[in-house]
Amino acid sequence: MSAGTVKSLSRGLDVLLAVAALEEAATATEIAERLGRNRVQVARSLHSLEAAGLLARDSLTRAYGLSWRLRTHAVLAARSRLMVEGPRILREAVEATGVSAFLAEVRGDGAVAILEDVPSGLSWVGRSYPLYCDDAGQALLWDCTREELETVFAGTEFIAHGPQAPGGVAEFAARLRAARLRGYAVVDSESQPGVFAVAAPVKDFSGQIVCALHTQGPSDRLAPLAEQHGEIVRGLADRLSALLGWRP
Repeated sequence: MSAGTVKSLSRGLDVLLAVAALEEAATATEIAERLGRNRVQVARSLHSLEAAGLLARDSLTRAYGLSWRLRTHAVLAARSRLMVEGPRILREAVEATGVSAFLAEVRGDGAVAILEDVPSGLSWVGRSYPLYCDDAGQALLWDCTREELETVFAGTEFIAHGPQAPGGVAEFAARLRAARLRGYAVVDSESQPGVFAVAAPVKDFSGQIVCALHTQGPSDRLAPLAEQHGEIVRGLADRLSALLGWRP
């Protein structure tokens, strides 16, 4: 590969990464200003990236954004990496806390474990539990506004599976606000009596929450360790997010 080709490729990648870092689509002029480069050169790179199917250009605003083709490949790549790196993170969680660890995601109106490291050998993978009282529920709905929570739980009957399960959206929202301030969720006797969990959200390159990391064990043993385990879980969740491309 010639030096000229390498330099051209490098310029193209710089432009692609600049577009990927933007929250909204941008014009060639805006992208050139962001990069501090000549507009004509940037426009050529943008045109080439569009022709390659990596960028899409709005016909009205002439602004560039990532193509759906590229977004789809990125999502699939992130999912693949999650399934590779997830078990390693879970193993660290178990070693650090001494209790079971899970990765769970939203499916319909429930939370479902997709990966686990369970010393007892009792598997929870594939089982669905109501989001409002699931160990990972608050972490999975971490970024939801009160209005969005109302929509999520519009058809939900808040049945008390555990003695401390929330009684409605308002109570769930209050617990979620406290969890955000804390940096991790604490769920005690909500999914079932005597079960204690701490959880934190995991995000991908786009900033979307793709799953939640949580540990689970008996309340009488784990409740006194809530802060210690919470920091461990939050740190591991942040590490997994970084591996999926998330940059705060």
